[in-house]
Amino acid sequence: MGTIDSRPTSNATPSEQVKLIGGRLRRAREDRGLTIPETAAYTGLTKGFISQVELGRTSASIASLASICDALNLPMASLFEPPAVYKVASDARESTKFPGRDVSDTVLTPPGLGGMQIIETIIQPGGGSDPKPYRLPFDQEFVTVLEGVLHMTIEGSQIELLTGDSLTFRASLPHTWWNPSEEQETRVMWVLTQLAP
Repeated sequence: MGTIDSRPTSNATPSEQVKLIGGRLRRAREDRGLTIPETAAYTGLTKGFISQVELGRTSASIASLASICDALNLPMASLFEPPAVYKVASDARESTKFPGRDVSDTVLTPPGLGGMQIIETIIQPGGGSDPKPYRLPFDQEFVTVLEGVLHMTIEGSQIELLTGDSLTFRASLPHTWWNPSEEQETRVMWVLTQLAP
């Protein structure tokens, strides 16, 4: 079983990109049942060089990558595509600060993932979004209450969500939200989606 890439290629640092590309080459070679010596013989590159590229310890020129991809019958463009599966480890999550008071936000989706963003928000007692209603540049917004109580105002209508409740609405509608409790924090998960053009 292969490993799961943890970052989109487009947002990886140069050294991370070298490792991602090397890992993809190694998986492609292994999937095809080829050894490093066989790949070296086909490409004219040394076994040591191919090994170093696969381990992400050295970068390869475009010509060398093209030669390896040819040996593996692998489209070179596939080395630079975002991975089909993303993993964001709990210790690698990005904390962010959206406008509001007494809230902490953690982005659960990887950076650069277009079309969807998932955010976990912890709202302290009495905390919430800015009092002025806001809109988001997404198509749909979904929220589920993991713990506590969340009050929302959407286009002037008030809604109460209890633990386990969820709500879906157009993100372009003016809305605000807050934790009405004086003692218990509220934990929610937001899912923001952008429909494909």
